[in-house]
Amino acid sequence: MAYLCQDMRAVSISQLWSRAWNLFKVNWLLLVGLLVLSSIIVSLIPFRRALIVGLLLWPVLVQAGYFVAHQGHLSFGEVFREAFRDTTGHLRKVSAYYLILGLIPGILIGVGYILVRASAGAGSILVVAGLIILFILNLFGWAGPYAILSGRAGILSAIRQSFSLTAQNFGKVFLALLSNIGLVILGAIPCGLGLLVVGPMAYVFWPLLYLALTGEEGASHSKSLRLG
Repeated sequence: MAYLCQDMRAVSISQLWSRAWNLFKVNWLLLVGLLVLSSIIVSLIPFRRALIVGLLLWPVLVQAGYFVAHQGHLSFGEVFREAFRDTTGHLRKVSAYYLILGLIPGILIGVGYILVRASAGAGSILVVAGLIILFILNLFGWAGPYAILSGRAGILSAIRQSFSLTAQNFGKVFLALLSNIGLVILGAIPCGLGLLVVGPMAYVFWPLLYLALTGEEGASHSKSLRLG
């Protein structure tokens, strides 16, 4: 698609994080509240059910971050109204997207874990292979949910668009990932309390990166995302 061919050298990762911080300050109660509420819900239910519930709650957080990045402000009412109605089916599609992306590595990790428990030597190899595949799929598939939420793609086309967007801008995306990991490490130092800031900021940062790489204009405004 044409929007994938833009000159991405103008996108500044530091400016995106700065913009994510500004948007976090405006929407901190919403973003932190959703993160804490989701964590509490998942922690109170059995592990197997927690995986299913987490798969349903995660898209709500992703959508909230996307709307904040696109619009600049979001309320709890808007989040829950869209989540319960989901008239566009975007949340269901995002859930299915994550399920597809995590299916193969999930099977490998699950089977490997069972084999490790049974003292089978191949178990650890399967676990490592599953983790590597999971990392690669998430690295190249990060943009898919935003393509779905923007209305540009269905589930399978979102996978193709995300892989293409990442391949064409691999340096920027990888730098963004490294910066995210660095902030998570820093956020974990003060007894993990910093993660209450870094985590919600990341929900806004990644859709900001998507908007910048695709040339969309939202709350970020393309001029503020570009050097010079």
